[in-house]
Amino acid sequence: MTSTTATTTCTSQPLYGGAIKGLIPKGWLDASNLRQIPDHQELYLSPTTLSTLIYEINEYVPDSTSQETLSKHSDLFASATGGTTTQNQDRETLDKAAILYHILDVHDSNDVSKDTVQFRTPITSVPHRDQWRGGRVYTGSVSLGSVNPGVKDGVLCRFVVVRLEEQGSDLVVWGNVPVKEFLERGDVDGLRVEEGVVGGCVEGLAGDEDGFVVVDWDLFG
Repeated sequence: MTSTTATTTCTSQPLYGGAIKGLIPKGWLDASNLRQIPDHQELYLSPTTLSTLIYEINEYVPDSTSQETLSKHSDLFASATGGTTTQNQDRETLDKAAILYHILDVHDSNDVSKDTVQFRTPITSVPHRDQWRGGRVYTGSVSLGSVNPGVKDGVLCRFVVVRLEEQGSDLVVWGNVPVKEFLERGDVDGLRVEEGVVGGCVEGLAGDEDGFVVVDWDLFG
């Protein structure tokens, strides 16, 4: 069932030549009409702010990389999962570590700590859906960058990750809201509305069986 926010602020959008159906905020711009975008990405831009919605088809993170991420970032993993320890390395634990790996790749900074990568809601699994052919779906939200109010360079990020092990792919969606432009003009309400629009679309992808669908599985080879 689609959330009210997604219904009122988002619209269905064909992606990757129609091979995938997703959601984007109403009125947002297809960045491929403005500049060249990597083949594995679909990028949509707000016409009035710096916010973005990014779809990515990435290589499936192997368990060995998940285990390495657990070893390097055990404290951050506990924050990412609401206190889960790294000792029980079951399938869901390794999946969540793979998602943390993707998040740190997006963060792209040597400054990795609970101060610069703050999970606002933990990585959470979404109930199984037949249309994902065994794909495992997770969602969550994180703040990336400085949390110092004087710096204001953080990005609020909502995400959905579909782990398609059989296809060797991780399908990742990032909804990004940079806070600086809002906080510099004291527009806290505007930031809240913007986050609601972007977050509503991501929530719709995770919560609506018809909102996020692979139409042509040949996309994955």
